[in-house]
Amino acid sequence: MTKTKPLLIAHRGDTVSFPENTLEAFVSAFDKGADGIEMDIHLHEGAIIIVHNFLFDHSKNYPKLVDVLPVIHNRGRIEIEIKAFRPDILQPLQDILAQFPQTDFELTTSEIPLAAHIKKTFPKIPVGLILHEFLFPDWMTSDIACQKMLGWGTMVGVDRIHINLQTLNQFGQAELVAKLHQAGFEIHSHIINDEAQEKTLQHFIDWQVDQCTIDNVALSTLK
Repeated sequence: MTKTKPLLIAHRGDTVSFPENTLEAFVSAFDKGADGIEMDIHLHEGAIIIVHNFLFDHSKNYPKLVDVLPVIHNRGRIEIEIKAFRPDILQPLQDILAQFPQTDFELTTSEIPLAAHIKKTFPKIPVGLILHEFLFPDWMTSDIACQKMLGWGTMVGVDRIHINLQTLNQFGQAELVAKLHQAGFEIHSHIINDEAQEKTLQHFIDWQVDQCTIDNVALSTLK
């Protein structure tokens, strides 16, 4: 079986060259060869703004999703992490995304109950469930961890499971990916900007991880 490079998605854009979650960072990431970009959104005073932290500075003028998408909607994958605890954000988000029916979107969240609401609101858009490492304590076996991922993913109806390198290493690497694939899920992981990033990318190729966010957009130029 031919092993292919995972889709490489610039985490919050080209953050090596520009501030994260800005239009400049997103455009630069695509210009430098990224397959997609990842952004974080909040609903604030009736508008969907692009910023990572829940404790953001309310006095700052953050980019608005409605202003950013017209510039990048046809450049590649746009992965949108929804930073919310309630589904209030979904209707205004639907109003915006409906203007770009041909765009390759993915909607993600780490809030497990919200994931089901996202999939119900956006049945035609792939939804990713982010499962952080703290959900998998040391006592868990690989089999139990896999059951947890499969159970939660199935119950909320998502298409992709997002797990980091630590979780992959802890619970079986390629074997875990294969089990999740067999159940119909695509797998997303993350590569931090460190000395091992090229080695990590090779691991993901070997394990057949489908896509990953990258902190250093230069990885997208590797053959």
